[in-house]
Amino acid sequence: RASRAAAGSAMRSLKKTIGKAMAGVGIASGVAAAPSGVAAWEDFSDFSNAVPISGAKTISSRAMGSGDTSGFASDDEPHPLTKDWATRIKNPKVRAAFVKQSIETYTRTHDLGVWCGTWNTNGKAPPQTLDISQWLDVSSKPDVVVVGFQEIVPLTPGKVLMQEDTVATGEWEAIIERCLNGRAGGATHRPNASSAPTTAWATFGNDAAPGGASSVEPSTHETNEHTHKPTYVRVACKQLVGVYITVWVTGEVKARTRDVRAAHVATGVNLGVTMLGNKGGVGVMLTIYNTPLCFVCAHLSAGAKENDAQKRSEDYHEINGKLTFPAPPAASSDGTFEKPAFVGDAFAAVFLGDLNYRLNIGDDVVRQALAGDAPTPEESQKNSQIGSTASELRNKKYASLLGSDQLLLERAAGRAFSGWREAPVSFPPTYKYRPGTHTYSGVLDVDDEADKNDPDKTVKVSAKEEKKKRTPAWCDRVLWKGVDIVQISYGRSELTQSDHKPVFSRFTVTARELLPTELQGVLQETRRELDAAEMASQPRCTVTNPRGGVFGPL
Repeated sequence: RASRAAAGSAMRSLKKTIGKAMAGVGIASGVAAAPSGVAAWEDFSDFSNAVPISGAKTISSRAMGSGDTSGFASDDEPHPLTKDWATRIKNPKVRAAFVKQSIETYTRTHDLGVWCGTWNTNGKAPPQTLDISQWLDVSSKPDVVVVGFQEIVPLTPGKVLMQEDTVATGEWEAIIERCLNGRAGGATHRPNASSAPTTAWATFGNDAAPGGASSVEPSTHETNEHTHKPTYVRVACKQLVGVYITVWVTGEVKARTRDVRAAHVATGVNLGVTMLGNKGGVGVMLTIYNTPLCFVCAHLSAGAKENDAQKRSEDYHEINGKLTFPAPPAASSDGTFEKPAFVGDAFAAVFLGDLNYRLNIGDDVVRQALAGDAPTPEESQKNSQIGSTASELRNKKYASLLGSDQLLLERAAGRAFSGWREAPVSFPPTYKYRPGTHTYSGVLDVDDEADKNDPDKTVKVSAKEEKKKRTPAWCDRVLWKGVDIVQISYGRSELTQSDHKPVFSRFTVTARELLPTELQGVLQETRRELDAAEMASQPRCTVTNPRGGVFGPL
């Protein structure tokens, strides 16, 4: 009797817990919701509008660094979103049963095309007519566009102390918008000084975030009626002296984007009380549907001396570990107060920039291996397709040089970018070029060559820079990690404005949207399974009636 009473009490408590969860889901189905005062997540109130941010302590539990090169979660491992949502269920039995359910049964997937690019612009202001379409190629109609710059302003003492230069960012934003939307786009206002955010958090309503302007631009059309291409709007941007990141999405995706945050970490000159921003990283975190994404743009320490690679790796750890995205100033959409977020809290992340890693090999050997290697823009695009024959042949061509690549060596030794992935490099070194040409710097006198691509010498060549004779290197890189993310292409463009070639990569990110009705069905089935298990565990006894005896047959 005592055993049955205890089992019955446990069963009533379990049913009460699941009942609260069912009531919360009822918000979308007409059933009364659980009281707002219910702690943790025994109710599923506004489940579709919140992904809990738990902070750095949960990074190790996420599938950010798995060995699966496809970027998808293992079939035997619960999806990170399932894990995070399960942490809101207080009852351990309900929680354990929930994480065993396939996330496919209560979410809808949306495949998003994501284009990411990085370019060190050498501190030069862009010509107003600059065409970057061979680099920022949106012919595939990506849903998200992430552009990262380094040295967007000259790294002079005055500029370093300013930290932000809205004139420079406005010039590049105008070029980006023209490339994305065309002259007839008109769905967004041209970015200017007043549109650059001064806070680290942006809202999507009519109220700007406290302390500064929102980084969100209004949108009036989903597609450009003249080109039938999506119309892009900027949702976030962040500057740290010469490092700048700007994120654009289509009008359709913007309607599904929320909790946009931005942050920066300086790793430059140490003044004792602060670090200057001549080097460092900036990042943007945002949630599309229910999937949190993070994009980081960095400019790591330069130099080709013996210990410079170690300093670059230290810069990476400083940025990756300390980049903190502050919580919104008010309660999040599910009524809870979120904690600050970190790079590891995203389920898909991209780290790009001028990482400045060099080659541990002689200059003459490098230049000899690269002699005559000058791909056309068309060839560069072809070589960028991951897994293609052209890409694999190019990677084999550079194998002897990549064996001395500091980034690959640091990763292999576990000293930097552990858990991050990079596609095989199938493009020539991106640095250091003579501006205005396709010629690596330091091999000829300044006046010895009038490059065919710049007959009017619109880009000024510095004799001082030519004499430095930098060994060509793959300084500009794109790395990624996460679940539900697949890399499609990785290559470079042949623009000549800078001494660096711009690099790009395309991804497909599977964003997940919660389906409350389907979740309700999962919970009902979970309750039935728990009921059946509980009944099966009830004590049972059998009474055997012996023939004859004192009382006779019964």
